Amino acid sequence: MTKVMAILPDEEVAETVTSQLSDLNIDDLDWRLIHPGEDDERLFPVLGWPLGGGSGGSAGAAGSGGPLGVAIRTGYPEDEDMRDQGAEEDDAEFYGQSVQHGGIAIVVDTPSKYVNDVRRVLEKADAEQVTTQ
Repeated sequence: MTKVMAILPDEEVAETVTSQLSDLNIDDLDWRLIHPGEDDERLFPVLGWPLGGGSGGSAGAAGSGGPLGVAIRTGYPEDEDMRDQGAEEDDAEFYGQSVQHGGIAIVVDTPSKYVNDVRRVLEKADAEQVTTQ
């Protein structure tokens, strides 16, 4: 089996590609879609209270009385997922960052003799970074 990987721009293209792959009727053809993770942002409290909030004084425009928090990115866990899927180090970083920024990675396991057919479907859909691993 050979792995073919690529980045798809959105869910509509992903649905079209998976439908076309299914239409190929290749035995042992398998694919996985890796979507942007929803746990890549965490809420961390900021030290302190908003100006004008807290125990005393008048409440200002920003003063709700509660602590402040901010969502921050905690890294690119998708690149680890892509390495687990069989991507080489450089490709895994590209795929991970692409998924982090909204792309959808597709990993297709295909018998070697059908690699060109799978690549043709992906390239026709304007997939980015189509690689064979």
